[in-house]
Amino acid sequence: MVMAPTSIVKAREDQAELLAAILADSFEHDPVMNWVIPDPSLYHGFFKLLSQQLILPNGHAYLDSQERGAALWLPPGVHFDVPTNWQQIWMVLKLVVKKGFKVLPRLEAVQETMSRLHPTEPHYYLQSVGARQANQGQGVGSALIKQVTRICDEEQLPAYLESSSERNVPLYERHGFETFHEEQLGGNGPTMWFMLRSPRQD
Repeated sequence: MVMAPTSIVKAREDQAELLAAILADSFEHDPVMNWVIPDPSLYHGFFKLLSQQLILPNGHAYLDSQERGAALWLPPGVHFDVPTNWQQIWMVLKLVVKKGFKVLPRLEAVQETMSRLHPTEPHYYLQSVGARQANQGQGVGSALIKQVTRICDEEQLPAYLESSSERNVPLYERHGFETFHEEQLGGNGPTMWFMLRSPRQD
């Protein structure tokens, strides 16, 4: 049964744990995450670090008010660049110990591809959006996307995202995103879809 989404609220500075819990659950079976970080037990730490260090300080982390879903956006002028710190280094070391050195070229491949294709003009960047697995298909993701695409339309700015799963591409297309490039990571890894949305005119 499809449930109507509740209201979307801006996440508070002290809700990094909640954002991480929701997104770690949502991305547990994500093809790109599973390839780059082939240990889902590390996803919570990854999303918490990302939320604390980059997203929450810039004011564009959102939650479904029933805590079913979350979205991490970056506004124009803020680059996707998490400063290297001991938490990040420790996470990579744990990943290497568990999965071997094969993960290092995978991390490099993703970073290189994302950096190369990231738009240079001002835009809103949807870094991550997801609903808990038990709540997928209930309209939560759509509500989270609309929260900022409305801002994009008001400010007449584009929005950008990378889809790490083919099944999500139609969802993004329904919200006005169009694929301008797709690429298989590392030559034999999963495919990513790079998508832009032009602002809608009144």
